[in-house]
Amino acid sequence: MSDDQRTRRADNAIAVVRRAPFSDNPLVGARGQRTQQRILDAALRMFGDEGFHGCSVDRIAKVARCSRVSFYQYFASKEEVFQHLAGQVARQLSASTEALDPLTPDRRGWEALRAWVGRYAEIYTRYEPVFHAYESDAALGALAARTGEATIARFHSRLVTTTPPPRQLDAVIRLLLACLNHTFGVTGILRSGARSVAPDAYKADRVEDAVADVLHRTLFGGRIDVNMRLPNGAPPPALEFSPAMFDVFQEDDAIRPSASRNRALAALLESGRAVFVDRGYHGTRVDDLAAAAGVSHGAFYRYFRNKDQLARILTARAMQSVWTTAIEIPDLFADGSEGPAALRRWLRRYHVAHANEAAMLRVWVDGALQDPTLRSESAPPLDWGRRRMARYLQPRGFGDVDMDAVILVALLGVVGAQERQADKVEAAAQLIERGLLGR
Repeated sequence: MSDDQRTRRADNAIAVVRRAPFSDNPLVGARGQRTQQRILDAALRMFGDEGFHGCSVDRIAKVARCSRVSFYQYFASKEEVFQHLAGQVARQLSASTEALDPLTPDRRGWEALRAWVGRYAEIYTRYEPVFHAYESDAALGALAARTGEATIARFHSRLVTTTPPPRQLDAVIRLLLACLNHTFGVTGILRSGARSVAPDAYKADRVEDAVADVLHRTLFGGRIDVNMRLPNGAPPPALEFSPAMFDVFQEDDAIRPSASRNRALAALLESGRAVFVDRGYHGTRVDDLAAAAGVSHGAFYRYFRNKDQLARILTARAMQSVWTTAIEIPDLFADGSEGPAALRRWLRRYHVAHANEAAMLRVWVDGALQDPTLRSESAPPLDWGRRRMARYLQPRGFGDVDMDAVILVALLGVVGAQERQADKVEAAAQLIERGLLGR
């Protein structure tokens, strides 16, 4: 809702007013406020179930149990509803960070950080579709960036001392925040995949404890009595690949030889990834894919049943490519390891070789968060990566490697999707060295 459609009450809360042409009677009573809140709640639910692009005003109004006329009394479009929700997120995150107690290397500082992580997780859980949209919508992404900068400034003001040098601190905190969001998304997919075999896997408290530990170790270094706690649960179960996912890999194997000889098919495979990354999974249409490849609508269906088949094949390729390099992460505990230099060289190589693939995986994960079918297919590959990363972390000899491995998987997704810059590579190296390896 735009600023000229809102007023502030004496208690500084935003009062609800009707928009034109209903503004002859602008003030809204208790009943109207309940109607507006029902619209917001319905929109949040539909954005989560169907995605922002797949949801309509009619659908929101139906779920909110109101007419289209009632909807348009309060909002001009579904975009305006989303902006309103995004504003709520920004205000709640700002208030949560303002309540942050001093961050110190001791137990009290860890507890302050853990309380903030818990508040952040609550906001994320309620507004999950908004967080997903931050990565696919430029305007909302700009709002998220402003909120993130305010959070960084608040962290600076509450930090008593840190291990990272001041000139590197902004990049480290910025990466931690991006990793925090993606960790919650990845955890949600893994939790969904494990629900039928281990309902208690990935419990919120355990994940949030691990996040607080990694954040605290990154900022202050490893402290055995503060941020190196033992796991408070059993290892999560290994998730088996579904027959459908095996079929995807087989389809790709069948398509590769044809693509080397067929220009139209090769163009669809080459340009399709860029379209999905630019528009997001749910925002991409077959027409978009055909136009980017320079082929007709009918030509697309000559090679693929629908956009989902193409997305699955591109994701299968990305999985194979990214994880092949991810498991080559240097073993900093091995005798003769080059240590920090080797890790930074590997991060640069990972980013250069797999930025596009990692971005496609992010598209798939974002789509899976709004689609139960995709979610069930995405959980086993993510779990495979988690188990490999847990084995990588095991030699460190402390903490909850299973949950920290989830954070490492999320970190690799974030790093792969970012623009390559020296400060970002250094921030990622510091997060791995201190936050995950405790070195």
